Formats: sequence, structure tokens, C-alpha cells
Amino acid sequence: MLRPTKATCPTFHTLSAAAGPIRATSGGVSGGKEFIGIVWDDTKATATNPFSLVSLALAGAAGLALSDTADDRVEEHYTKHGSQLNKFWDGVGDVGGAPQLHFGIAGGMYILSHFTGDVKTYEISKTMLSALSITGLTTVGLKAIFRTESPNGDEFGWPSGHTSSSFCFATVMYHEYGPWVGIPMLAFAGYVGYERIDARNHDFSDVISGALIGIAIGHAVAANHEAKVFGMDVIPYADPQRGAFGVALAKQW
Repeated sequence: MLRPTKATCPTFHTLSAAAGPIRATSGGVSGGKEFIGIVWDDTKATATNPFSLVSLALAGAAGLALSDTADDRVEEHYTKHGSQLNKFWDGVGDVGGAPQLHFGIAGGMYILSHFTGDVKTYEISKTMLSALSITGLTTVGLKAIFRTESPNGDEFGWPSGHTSSSFCFATVMYHEYGPWVGIPMLAFAGYVGYERIDARNHDFSDVISGALIGIAIGHAVAANHEAKVFGMDVIPYADPQRGAFGVALAKQW
């Protein structure tokens, strides 16, 4: 049954660059209920994004294909030669790849944006928090379902949570800040994956699958948030009669 809906109504806003706190309004700071809605919307976007679906399928395929071949070879290598990283560099990967750190950074950006009035940082922090939440829930869910043993005896090996979170974080940063920030972040995420293997916390397949999961979800969520301010689409605006040109924020109810 067709139901009448309110037409999309673009509204023109001037966004001030002056510093000041972002205040909660009808389209402003999201509370807990709104954040759950954002996560759910991003989850649906991930489930319909072709690139992400392919990446998630490859993550599952990698877990199956590599577990009987590459994992055994890597295990043999470390049995003969031992770990290559010293405690310091092992700690860099362990701490730098921790999901808790990534959530802390995203949360810090969110809080900072309230005091500085930085709308871009505010939007990026919401994107990051949503992407990390979906990645974390997906990773923990898969661990609970498959319960594969990692080299260190942990019964929740596949996929690697450090790796999935690191690649998710790096992928969102790439989308939001470009290659000058994104490529070094992706390189560090790769290092985190290597450290997980070298420290024998994870098998090779755990890390490859974790990387693909993080990239898939980070890409889908970042794409779903592109060109949005306070949850509204940013569209070109032109009113020749008034001589007004610029951008407008539009939302459909």
C-alpha cells in the first residue's frame, strides 16, 4: 500500500567555522538510541555493498583454504626459527592493534568535537565508532560460532580481532583523510597482522580473514556516511531567483 510521505526538503545552512560546542538539537548530537540506529543502518549498508560482500566471502574462504596448508607451513617455520620481533616491537603491535585503543581514539575524537565545534571530526568519529562496533560484533560472533584454537591455546582464534579492528580503523581513515593518512595506517595494520602471527597469538588464516573483515566493514560504513552532516545528505543548492548558490543539507522523512 502506498502511503503519503513528506517530500525531501533541502534546507540551506551556513556552517560556521568558529569554535564552539556542538549542542544537541533535533538533528544534532546522537544519543544512545540514535547511535543504535546508525549502527543498524550501517549494518544493512554492509550487507548490500557489493565490495564488502565479496570481501566477507573471501574472508570465509581464506579461513577454510589456508587453515590446512599455509597455517601448517607457518607453524613449521616458527617451530624452527622462533619469533622474530623483540618484546618492544611485539608490544607495539599488541597495543597499537588493540580494539580498545581504536575505540578510545574514536571516542576521544567524538568528545573533542563537542568542545571545538568541529563538525567534520564529529561526523568522522560517529563513522568510526559505528564501523568499529560492527567489526567487533562480527569478529566476536564468528569466534563464538567457530571456536578454532589459536597457536597460543586460545579457543577463540578465528578471526583475529586485533587485525580486523586495525584494518577497519585504517580503512575508515583512508576514506576520510585520503591516502597520505590512509596508506600509513593500512601499513601499520599489516604490521599488526604480522605481529599477531609472529607472537603466535594467531594463525596466518586468522589474520588474513580478520584483515578482509575489517576492510569490508570499514569500506561499507565509510561509504554509507559519505557527504553527510548530522545524518543529512550534502547536495548542491542553487536558487537563480534569489541569486543563492552553495550546498544544502537534505533529509527525507
